[in-house]
Parts: sequence; structure tokens; C-alpha cells
Amino acid sequence: MSFKSLLYDSSRAVIDIGVVTIEGKPELFADAFNLCKEKYPVSMRAARVVQLYIEKYPVKILPILPEVLDELLITKVDGVKRSFLKILFLSSSIINLEKSGLLLDKCLFWLMSDKEPIAVRAYCIDILVKFALEEPELKHEIRLAIENLPFDEYPSLKSRCRKALKALIPTDSRT
Repeated sequence: MSFKSLLYDSSRAVIDIGVVTIEGKPELFADAFNLCKEKYPVSMRAARVVQLYIEKYPVKILPILPEVLDELLITKVDGVKRSFLKILFLSSSIINLEKSGLLLDKCLFWLMSDKEPIAVRAYCIDILVKFALEEPELKHEIRLAIENLPFDEYPSLKSRCRKALKALIPTDSRT
């Protein structure tokens, strides 16, 4: 039985089975990651398995971090974007990635695009704040981008923006 055949639907139970399967046979992690590059819906399901596995075992991200970023930059599958943005957010440092500038540009682009789902845009906010906190010279630019977003119709995103802006306010102006 192939790992792909385990991903017969998108339910949390099926995704959890995928994670447990990799825990029992860690060599299947590479198979799960490679499935993220396939067509929807397998790619989305596999990305969710990879995300949840990495949340449990963060050290597993290190060997594939460059590949996660490469795939994120080219994927058209929203579920893969969401999972990989979360993986990158959870990684220790994104500013040191070889293509960190491309990630910054892509997150700004997706954030400003009304064609992107709210979840992708929300994770972009998280990544951008992480960039700003790792590289303070970016704070002003990222703060301006977030301040000028028209998110009044999306309460959850508006709340995320408020939290992000709070994190980006220069320390000397906080009272």
C-alpha cells in the first residue's frame, strides 16, 4: 500500500492517520513531502500531513526547508500554500534562507491580492511580521503595507492585522 492511497480524503482523521503512519515509518516522510508536488487534492492533503508532522517534530524541517520554500514559491494549490507558510513561520529563522527575499516578495504580493484566500493572506501577515522582527529595517515598510489593507469585511483578518501592527510598533513609542 502506498502512502498516497492513505490520503483518500481531507478529513482530519485521515490526515492524522498519515502523521501516525510516518511516525511508525519515518522513511515515508519523503514520500509525503513529494506528494505535496502533485496535483490537487493529493498535494493539499500531503502538505497538511507534512505540516502536522513538523509541528510535532520541528527538527524534521531543517533538511527540507529549502525545498519547502521552492515549492511554496511555485505552487498554485491554496492548501499547500497555507501549510507551507505555517511550516516556514514555525521554523526558527526565515531571514537566513537562501531565497528569503523571494519569500518576502511573494508574501507581500499574496497579502495584497484579493484573489488569495483569507487563510493564505493571514499566514502571510505572520511571515511578514516574523521578517520585520528578524530584520528591523523592514518594520516600517511592512507596517505600512498592513495598515493600508482593506480588510474591514473580514473580522478575523482585521484582528490579525491589529495584532501584527501592535508587534511592529517601535518599542520607544509604546506607552
